[in-house]
Amino acid sequence: MRRGPWIWIALILMLLLAVWRWFSHAPKWREGDLIFQTSRSGQSTAIAAATLSAYTHMGILARRGDGWVVIEAAGPVRETSLKAWIARGRFARYAVFRHPGLTAQQTRTVLTAARVLKGRPYDLFFSFRNRAIYCSELAWLAYGKAGAPVGHVQTVGSLYVGNGFADRLIRTRGGRDAECSGLSVDGCRNVILKRELVTPVAIARDRSLRQVYSNYPL
Repeated sequence: MRRGPWIWIALILMLLLAVWRWFSHAPKWREGDLIFQTSRSGQSTAIAAATLSAYTHMGILARRGDGWVVIEAAGPVRETSLKAWIARGRFARYAVFRHPGLTAQQTRTVLTAARVLKGRPYDLFFSFRNRAIYCSELAWLAYGKAGAPVGHVQTVGSLYVGNGFADRLIRTRGGRDAECSGLSVDGCRNVILKRELVTPVAIARDRSLRQVYSNYPL
């Protein structure tokens, strides 16, 4: 069965869109904007597989005297220059989302709430029940403090964790998880599947947010 010229037209249009996105100029950022990327970390593939999204890491844009930074939970919660943050992502791809209704006071609250958490360790177990913080949890907590909640909470089991990447990550880290003390590998996995978390893509898909920039192909 011949596909005809339409498949080639579609491919050319997709290529043109990708090129246009790559070279398009970013708009002026606003403090509090949320920035997403595909991380190069070891767990990135598992997160992408479990969420069916390229967004495996995120942070909050803020301005300092020396330029734009990203407040992020990567290692300890810290501030990273925007340039370095973008370069660290896979293929330097990133997308920025904005809450158009965020007031100046709410923006200040978001940044203050995020900065208060600076120095907290990274949460390898994606749990709300410890002091450690993971990337989307940071944004979820900060926006929640400002009365502008973003994203939605899911259980680990509601994600696509049956694949090899995500399942391997769960089983590998389970032995160090405080909530799995004394449990078998399968028992620990069952506990983790019931755990609540908020993912980067759950925040990006929040209807209160608007995408203002992306150099992803699609």
